[in-house]
Amino acid sequence: MSLIDIRRRLEWLQAASSPEAPTRVLTDAAIGDVAADMRAADALANWRTWIATGRASVSNGVLCPTLLEMTESEGVTSHITAH
Repeated sequence: MSLIDIRRRLEWLQAASSPEAPTRVLTDAAIGDVAADMRAADALANWRTWIATGRASVSNGVLCPTLLEMTESEGVTSHITAH
């Protein structure tokens, strides 16, 4: 078996074991938010990395980023800043 055959076999196994590539991203950002659009584009381009690191999951072709838990001090700071 040549190196090319091994690489093709590995790619086939990875494709068979990974979820289908997402076509949409679930987000709560406002329309026209440039920073959110850039994060969404990065998420779609690097969706396998996002899934492997636990930053997102795929459900029915939609990439769902996971929410990161805030520490108590971050929550207080966020609440005071927002209100």
